[in-house]
Amino acid sequence: MDALYAHAEAHHGVVSRREALALGLSNNQIDYRLRKGILRRAAPRVFILSGSPDSWHRRARIAALSLDGLVSHTAAAALHGIDGFGLRKIEISIGKDRRARGSRETVRRSTQLRFAEPVAIDALPVTGLTRTVLDLAGVLPYARFEWVVDAVLRQKLCEWHDLYEVLARHSIQGRNGCGPLRAILDARYGETNLPDSAFNRMVGKLLEDAGMPAVYEHEVRDEFGRFVGRVDLAYPSRRIAIELDSVRWHLNRESFERDPRRKNKLTLQGWTVLTFTWADYIDRPSELVRSVRSALEQAAA
Repeated sequence: MDALYAHAEAHHGVVSRREALALGLSNNQIDYRLRKGILRRAAPRVFILSGSPDSWHRRARIAALSLDGLVSHTAAAALHGIDGFGLRKIEISIGKDRRARGSRETVRRSTQLRFAEPVAIDALPVTGLTRTVLDLAGVLPYARFEWVVDAVLRQKLCEWHDLYEVLARHSIQGRNGCGPLRAILDARYGETNLPDSAFNRMVGKLLEDAGMPAVYEHEVRDEFGRFVGRVDLAYPSRRIAIELDSVRWHLNRESFERDPRRKNKLTLQGWTVLTFTWADYIDRPSELVRSVRSALEQAAA
């Protein structure tokens, strides 16, 4: 009983049946507390601790738990602390196959909820910061959205490369909001500002989302253990290396000549070397994924 009270009080007076069961209560014990008025039914499988005060947070948690969704869009922006947003409208994103019958809150269906990277803020399940920014791109006027991008960067809530990453991950299938975000990034962000390690991580995350996790910064050695080269991403068991090229790598003659020699050494060791540019990642992410998948399939044949 104490665990149920403690959990409910820490979560705005709201507890789901699943949470109550995880705390050790049986279905019969939950139903007994409902009959005694200790708990009140707020929605299917979601209850309120009697005497808990009404609040925006309580209503948001009831909606998120009952719909198996995440607080999103302008509501998530307020919870993340993005300037200019307050706790007004409650918006919940749910999977495309979920039903939202009877909900009094604003419900938005998503085919890519798996990319939402949820976080807990004030005991509420919320879409991750960059996903929230992308969601806002699909519902706000362009000028207002540009102000949002300024705000998250000014407040140091994320960096430019984080916005590029969320764009690439979602644009494989196409999505509302990708256009405005891409337009801002194309207009205001220079490639030379991108940290090299961030580019590697972004492509690696893209491949991981596609079910093809790679090894980062892999060292290739020959049959005598001698160092051949380090590659950005690799599938060692298939001898596939991925190199990520940027204009800045070839701003001097030394790197211009060194990179092809290193790739030749890898090829002579039996490695397949795939090279992708920033344009491949941001403009053609689906083609990048298909190329890697094809190389893996050929290596396994």
